[in-house]
Amino acid sequence: MNGNIQTWFDSNPILGNTIEAYGLALAAFCASLALLYIIKNIGISRLKALAEKTETDLDDLAITLISKFQWFEYQLAAVYVATRYLKRSPAFDRAINLIILLVFTYRAITILHELLTYWVHKIAAQRDLDGQAKTTVVKSTQVILRTLVWVAAALFVLDNLGVNISAVLTGLGIGGVAVALAAQAILGDLFNFFVILLDKPFNIGDFIVSDAVSGTIEHIGLKSTRIRSVSGEMVVVSNSNLLGSRIRNYKDLTKRRVLFKTGLVYGTAPELLRKIPAIVRKAVQSVPKAEFDRCNLTLCGDFSLDFETVYYLTEPDYNAYMAAHEAVLLALIEGLAAAGAEMAYPTQTVLVKK
Repeated sequence: MNGNIQTWFDSNPILGNTIEAYGLALAAFCASLALLYIIKNIGISRLKALAEKTETDLDDLAITLISKFQWFEYQLAAVYVATRYLKRSPAFDRAINLIILLVFTYRAITILHELLTYWVHKIAAQRDLDGQAKTTVVKSTQVILRTLVWVAAALFVLDNLGVNISAVLTGLGIGGVAVALAAQAILGDLFNFFVILLDKPFNIGDFIVSDAVSGTIEHIGLKSTRIRSVSGEMVVVSNSNLLGSRIRNYKDLTKRRVLFKTGLVYGTAPELLRKIPAIVRKAVQSVPKAEFDRCNLTLCGDFSLDFETVYYLTEPDYNAYMAAHEAVLLALIEGLAAAGAEMAYPTQTVLVKK
């Protein structure tokens, strides 16, 4: 009886396949699905155990990426393996290939999005960005990179569907050139935004002096940077113009070099002139965080004997520098007055020949 049933199924295949072929396909489906779930569960458990022992976040990223795959995708992969044991029509092959192409392309896009998000946050953390600056940089960068990923994915799908993408790429190239020429300034500002992000010439809160403006950086955008000037108003400068000028960043200033000149009248005794460097040294050293470097008689000017003084201030704040320099000058004036030295002012002597 069993032999007759087997003979009947062999002579009357269902959709072109025997019962034995369907049995092999079912066994392949179950085995493939079980193997995929075992690999997933073992991989995640091993990574979780490793994550508890390490401080790096790469293992956490790997767990997140593996967790992106859903039960439907595992079953779809198992179905694809099972159908290899069956006779299939060309229409069925095209349909399942299209489904697999779309499903796993979408999954690849989500994984790339996760990797790009991880990379952008890493870059932002390395550049000491926080608050509004970090939010702006992260969101702007993600929008641009995700757009590029979706465009590349669409071209990949079209190419696998048999569409000639050469014409599409040619059209995109011509359109891209036209857009680039029309929006050259905007694209330049956008490119310089990434230069600011990666090269890090300044950050939010830095005080800079450029050829265009001097002030504190308050916002770095895709097209422009907003600077609070020393007079209080907000100045908006395009990224291209800002990076095209010389920029002095005072954030990392740890020691400020101060140079000033002092003029004494002609007729000052040489003995007193030799005492001037000591008087200046005492005036500088009387101010906290001021380090004396040198004081020299450098010039016999038109109406004065000029001394040049250099000292360093270890306080980078500008207001502190102004207060310290004022204290140095007042102490110097007191010292010169006590020594009997007279400071020069512009004079001119006219000799009249009788």
